[in-house]
Amino acid sequence: MFLHERIQQKLDEKNLKQADIARATGKSSAAVTKWLRGENVPKTEALKQIAKLLNVDDEWLLTGKGSSSAIPNLTPITTWDDDTPLDEDEVEIPFFKDFSFACGSGAINDHIANEKRKLRISKATLRNLSITKGNAVAATASGDSMSPTIQDGDTIHIDLGRTEIKDGRIFVICIGGLHYAKRLYNMPFGGVRIVSDNSAEFPEQVLTAAERIEQDFQIYGWVWQITRIEKW
Repeated sequence: MFLHERIQQKLDEKNLKQADIARATGKSSAAVTKWLRGENVPKTEALKQIAKLLNVDDEWLLTGKGSSSAIPNLTPITTWDDDTPLDEDEVEIPFFKDFSFACGSGAINDHIANEKRKLRISKATLRNLSITKGNAVAATASGDSMSPTIQDGDTIHIDLGRTEIKDGRIFVICIGGLHYAKRLYNMPFGGVRIVSDNSAEFPEQVLTAAERIEQDFQIYGWVWQITRIEKW
């Protein structure tokens, strides 16, 4: 395969046109046509611009050697502390090292207001999931009942605005004054099935509508993200 064929192949894969190459390189349509016919070869700078447009390595584009895989767009990591101003697309959400206080009528709202620890998160992330800032909180998970999905020490992000059971999703719940993260399933007549991913050690529970009331069963929110820092 020749250079012009590799360019055309990537254009087709990405649904791009000759005009896109002309805009990326600042060259005329006539020049691009000659490149794609194999009548001429782009100079080094133009080749780099074409490679960037196609998100491939320019060495592969020129020689066919190496990988034609897309080059990942790496975002620079910047350090920050409590005094670092928020970016325009960032908000801070409460971060609880211990979520056990949440059990109890109204208690969670008081603790959200008083929690000083914060995590930064992108506004776009919340917006894409239709999560309001006021309903977004994070907490440290404890125990291994949801292993391997959620491991002890993982950070779970919770949407307090979604408390209606959607079968198979993970929710933070409270039963009899104790908090858990569990998968929930609707059962007939208002019952609920409570499932641990580590089912060998933590058998599932089923509560009837009456038992939900008796055991003060509450749903605090949907777990929409789980983050983990590996330990050495």
